[in-house]
Amino acid sequence: MEKTRQIRILHTGDIHLDSPFSRLSLERSEERRSALRNTFSRLMALVRDREIDIVLIAGDLFDCAYVTAATASLLIEEFAACPSCRFFISPGNHDPYTQDSLYASGRLPENVHVFSQETLSAVALPHLGTTVWGWAFTGERHEGAPLSGQRVTDPAALNLICGHCDYAVPLSRYADVSSADLAAFGAHYAAFAHRHIPSPPQTLENGGMWAYCGCLEGRSFDEPGKGGAYLLTATQSADSSWGIKHERITLSERQYAIAEVDLTGVSTKNEAAQRIKLAIRENGYDENTALRVIFTGATPPDFAVPQEADAKEWSLYHIELIDRTSPTYDAALLDKDPTVRGELYRYLRPKLTEGTPEERALAARALRMGLAALSGNDITKL
Repeated sequence: MEKTRQIRILHTGDIHLDSPFSRLSLERSEERRSALRNTFSRLMALVRDREIDIVLIAGDLFDCAYVTAATASLLIEEFAACPSCRFFISPGNHDPYTQDSLYASGRLPENVHVFSQETLSAVALPHLGTTVWGWAFTGERHEGAPLSGQRVTDPAALNLICGHCDYAVPLSRYADVSSADLAAFGAHYAAFAHRHIPSPPQTLENGGMWAYCGCLEGRSFDEPGKGGAYLLTATQSADSSWGIKHERITLSERQYAIAEVDLTGVSTKNEAAQRIKLAIRENGYDENTALRVIFTGATPPDFAVPQEADAKEWSLYHIELIDRTSPTYDAALLDKDPTVRGELYRYLRPKLTEGTPEERALAARALRMGLAALSGNDITKL
């Protein structure tokens, strides 16, 4: 069937420009803020290179409590450099629409539309046969359900939603969008943000699609992997129906990663290092990777599990080590041991066997140190 129209759309959000990175040093935090700005500029270069028609920014473009004048100027300049593209922003809980925000300043170019109300509103783009729907956070919470009882007004148009929300989380205080409301509304694609881990576009029973774009670039180990956005191509066929294809675009400068390294059978630091090296090689981690290594498995009671590492020696951006190993011991023997060794084990046994993961790890470390000390070993490096 002959194709009559094709529209290119970019779905992004959760960029968090000028995020404070409060856990890092001043130098590192500024370095990470700069990296976020660079990643945003790469995104805008892609908009120009791919000749994107519509960009949907589903909220948390920046952190309003920390946004700088330089970042505001960057946004204005980048939007203005794409005059043929229409930008739609649905302010989220970190960049709500308020009277003193950049969004209400009148400084953004004419090709940028910012939704300003908590209730649903729409902008028609007749030259593209498209209608974009959205809403705004006007504070830290959005107690409403913006799609409840709503329907598209022109089913023949390409209907897009740009929204910061909690999807399928009943009674959420972050713009509750239920699966029933979304299906009944009748949009072809719903571009969501708020969850920082991307979800592949999902298809509803009525043929509509929705997705969370995930963060553009991770800011912590809670946001692992390479951040990016979704590039969509909407095609209208001769029968006026719309079909949408999607592509994942990765743009992040750096990534956070977590690797579990089993130290079972390891008794020297060199052996532990070799297992770390294997994990790095197998996963392709490099100088742009912040890596958290979680040691697991069973190791000798007197083995000093590594506690620190130098990122430069591993050709990484950052590395940290977490010990969740358990010391090898004969539980049955220790349970009957009449000496202080047995007393120590019996004291720690409830936490070792029934505690939370954190409690078990702490109890295992205490047992390791205790058994090593009772054997006359140096415990200062354990």
